[in-house]
Amino acid sequence: MRIPGARPLLWFGLVGRFPNSMYPVGLVFAVEAITGSYGLAGSASAGFSLAGAVAKPIGGRLVDRYGQRLAARALLAAFVGSGVGLLVAIRAVAAPWIIVLVAVAAGLTAPNIGALTRVRWTRMAEASDMRRWQALESASDEINFIVGPSAVSVLAAWVTASASLVAATALAVVGTLGVTSLPGEPRGGRARRQGVTKWVKATHLAVLSSVGGLGMVLGGVAITIVAYTAELGYPAWSAVIFPLNAGASFVAALFMGRIGPGDLMSQHRKATVWLLAVLLPYGLGDGIVWFTATAMIAGLGTSPNLIQVNSLAVATTPPERRTEAFSWIAAAAGVGIAAGSAITGLLVDAVGADAARIAVTAFGACPAAITVAMTLTGRRGN
Repeated sequence: MRIPGARPLLWFGLVGRFPNSMYPVGLVFAVEAITGSYGLAGSASAGFSLAGAVAKPIGGRLVDRYGQRLAARALLAAFVGSGVGLLVAIRAVAAPWIIVLVAVAAGLTAPNIGALTRVRWTRMAEASDMRRWQALESASDEINFIVGPSAVSVLAAWVTASASLVAATALAVVGTLGVTSLPGEPRGGRARRQGVTKWVKATHLAVLSSVGGLGMVLGGVAITIVAYTAELGYPAWSAVIFPLNAGASFVAALFMGRIGPGDLMSQHRKATVWLLAVLLPYGLGDGIVWFTATAMIAGLGTSPNLIQVNSLAVATTPPERRTEAFSWIAAAAGVGIAAGSAITGLLVDAVGADAARIAVTAFGACPAAITVAMTLTGRRGN
């Protein structure tokens, strides 16, 4: 925090992250309020997340080429326009395919503030402090996921189901303009002639696949928290469970910041096994008290995995490609969130939220299986 410019970067970076946590959950509330279908609500949320996953690497490459100020602000303008269109579609009770289509348009242009701030940290801080600032960034992510979904629940209960989408759009404007207005913007243009596939190596693909599994967990948890609390007759209780889940991840991020350097691939494998371990109780038991406790415990596995994969990106990527690298990580998480949201939403409609919780634990087995397989086959990257 003593680094010049660190405080405003953390502040604007935190504010600009809120669409990441508010939009997918806000779409579940807004669409379900109109149609009564968690399947359609999950599809709209998945469309937003999947579109963002597809677009983030492209947006990251544009930022690397043209600079944060020009590229990020252009994407922001398109996002605001798409957000307005989405609100109109929801308020007009448009056809389901229209709502999903406009949600996709919003996802394609959603700001990727985390990549912008992480690139700035690599230029502001010493390499020896990498784990510390990665922990700060992860803590910002978790504060976002503590406040964001809870704010969505409160706005849905006390204002309207779509009010959170308005708030998220406004916060995206403040955060993006704030970050891109700070001095020390990374210079663009140096990655112009490099191929888009050069960053992604075999080990990177395996790591990105594990991030996708983590995203499936996040998407499944979001849907089951909303659906299972409603199924138990405590829909407002989701506003309590979301911050407990993210708060546990925040605590884990602070703990990770105190761990010394080591072999990054080994630490990543341990983080994925830990994720599976904390998810084992999630699909068991019943009742609101048990569910609250297991949802909180499940949050302990999120930030350790995110910190490790972002540290791997810094260690294996040249400075002029890091926005793209961070964007690939966000994209992999987005694909996972989209798949997890859609699958879990369909399961809730088919078998109920209680049974659908088991799928979340199954999702958590994917990252562990990938990293353990990497170890057994001896596939280690640079």
